[in-house]
Amino acid sequence: MPPEEHKPIALRVGFAAACLLVATAVCARYPDAVDRLRRPEVGAPAIILLVGATVWAFSRSVRRALSLRLRFALVVGAGTALLFAGELWWSVTTGGSAFGYLPGLGWGLAFWAPLVVVVLAATAWIAADRALRPVEAIRRELEDITARSLGRRVPVSSSAPADEIARLARTINTTLDRLERSAELQQRFIADASHELRSPLAGLRASLEASLTHPEGVDWENRVRDALRDIVRLQDLSHDLLLLAQLDGGAPVADTRVNLTDLAHDLAVEHRHLPHPRPLDIRCVADDPPAWVRGSDVQLERLLRNLLGNACRYARTTVEVTVDIERHEGGAAVVFEVRDDGPGIPVADRERVFKRFSRLEDARTRKSGGAGLGLAIAREIATRHGGTLHFADAPRGARAVGRLPSATALEGV
Repeated sequence: MPPEEHKPIALRVGFAAACLLVATAVCARYPDAVDRLRRPEVGAPAIILLVGATVWAFSRSVRRALSLRLRFALVVGAGTALLFAGELWWSVTTGGSAFGYLPGLGWGLAFWAPLVVVVLAATAWIAADRALRPVEAIRRELEDITARSLGRRVPVSSSAPADEIARLARTINTTLDRLERSAELQQRFIADASHELRSPLAGLRASLEASLTHPEGVDWENRVRDALRDIVRLQDLSHDLLLLAQLDGGAPVADTRVNLTDLAHDLAVEHRHLPHPRPLDIRCVADDPPAWVRGSDVQLERLLRNLLGNACRYARTTVEVTVDIERHEGGAAVVFEVRDDGPGIPVADRERVFKRFSRLEDARTRKSGGAGLGLAIAREIATRHGGTLHFADAPRGARAVGRLPSATALEGV
């Protein structure tokens, strides 16, 4: 507790105790006051004031200064004391006993009542201590876990595997599992990104240094063209890494209506005019009505662009994009496919290609293969828009299939 809070707490407790002492002294000097307190119309308000003063003394600021065990013991002790006070008030006002034992105690009540309160409070403290002992063990273990020891786990009670504390421990361990996997992925991602950046930089530096060492025998036009190609590749890689960082950051997706049909048509026309290693027939098949989805038009354009770029890189003659609306009982979904007639993707590798920096053996060369981020970015964008993306069977080549929730179905149109 901060030091500045001790003073008002002490003042409250001290003032409440002083009020009780003053009230006791006044009642002791005036026997008629005691007779008046025996009346229900006077005794009941006195009890209420006593309870109110106790509650006020142990208010929120005081409760924050006490441990949970002590608070539990105080609640049990205060509850027992209030029962005795209620029994005393009932006996004084009615002449009888609500529980049947008070008249026989006489002055012994002055000894037995505090004893019972103390025993019950101590029992409550011990019970709370035993119940909270696993929580303390979990706290100590969590306190020692750092970024370098994420493999450690908190203890799970084996005596009561279904109680709340055991469920809390299992939930904490599950969270630690996710954190450990996330840290491993982050470290692997940093290592892969460093490797992807280091290789072209080292090659570019070696090429330029060799050219400067022997400038008389260098074809400067080709050397500059190669350097420019490496710089463009580094620029694309840095853009991909920045986009992945933004996607991993969990920034909210824009909520705008995007015409996926027009977007697919525009990208197909754009890729027809781009240079390719071989002539390609790139076409888009999308019938009316247009397929509308909700999300970020920039990210959805990047999704289709990455799929088209991947298909054009490996296609032999043909790349086809289709956009259609699939209706079902729960609503509708926009289904888009990108097909090529290239070598295709083996079934065992159809999930691996979506991992970051993952490339197939025939795509690992710098000239034919990319950095291995395009498909990972495409799936991440599809997932963040509530959709899916995978590779499906095809008679020839590769067939990427994506599904996104239809904006028309979401709006009930």
